[in-house]
Amino acid sequence: KEAKRELSAEAQTDETFNGHTDHQRYGPSAVAVDIAFPRASHVYGIPEHASTLALKNTRGPNAAYDDPYRLYTLDVFEYELDNPMALYGTIPVMMGLSQGTGETVGMFWHNPTETFVDIEDGAEGKQTHWMSETGNFDLFVMSGPDVKSVMMQYAAITGPTYLPPMFSLGYHQCRWNYKDEKDVAQVHQGFEDNDFPMDVIWLDIEHTDEKRYFTWDDSLFPTPLKMQAKVSAKGRKMVTIVDPHIKRDDKFHIHKEATEKGYYIKESNGEKDYDGWCWSGSSSYLDFTSPQVRQWWAEQFALDKYVGSSLDLFTWNDMNE
Repeated sequence: KEAKRELSAEAQTDETFNGHTDHQRYGPSAVAVDIAFPRASHVYGIPEHASTLALKNTRGPNAAYDDPYRLYTLDVFEYELDNPMALYGTIPVMMGLSQGTGETVGMFWHNPTETFVDIEDGAEGKQTHWMSETGNFDLFVMSGPDVKSVMMQYAAITGPTYLPPMFSLGYHQCRWNYKDEKDVAQVHQGFEDNDFPMDVIWLDIEHTDEKRYFTWDDSLFPTPLKMQAKVSAKGRKMVTIVDPHIKRDDKFHIHKEATEKGYYIKESNGEKDYDGWCWSGSSSYLDFTSPQVRQWWAEQFALDKYVGSSLDLFTWNDMNE
């Protein structure tokens, strides 16, 4: 009977979706908080959602949505517009703005787990409700009194944005995917022929050798340095993609070295390297919480490591790692 009760409790804590089971090791849990923005006529933040800049209500008579805003990083193909569904980015920060005075306050909910946020009109401003899957109660309040002050206070917590290189502020041409070097040359020449300003051309995953990052498909991109030189001759740059998942292939030098050095995230028992699934198929994920792993990863971008790269080639850090 005791064994049956344990199985029943375990079954209640596990969640299954499309054949994948999420084992909740410590059982069902949640942490939630209600946060009021007195005198605020509008609230902004919690990117990324395909909604308006001033966030719409999800509760009350003026609710625009039936569901709360979801914070959960996803790569959503053909996502819906005007919808609180989760998208690529998750930043649990919100500001409340008084329309009459411009007075602004902000808050940062320091929680990386899946979170749902409801918004409604209160008696004296906006009311919000935050509920996260797990974690500690860790809330920062930015007192303002204006938008600039709130953003400076937020940057003091998380760190400021790096100053971007000048060329990155221009127009970037990117799609999935350019077929080969000839395709890149034709697109590049098209901008020249039409006198259309463009500063950067991006290459998605198909430029690699069987989806191994830091490599080139020799049949489609046999001369990457010459290709980059032709683009940079017009004052432009190129960008190639990398992702946090590494193809599990013993012929792939990045995977082989990461495995030998023990740099991958482990399964919950702490023994085997986690084996997941992404664009490259069977994949493992580097433990970027380790300073040693971060340093090793940075070294892979050196010109003598990333064969076929140049100083005019930059990196697309995909999937928000």
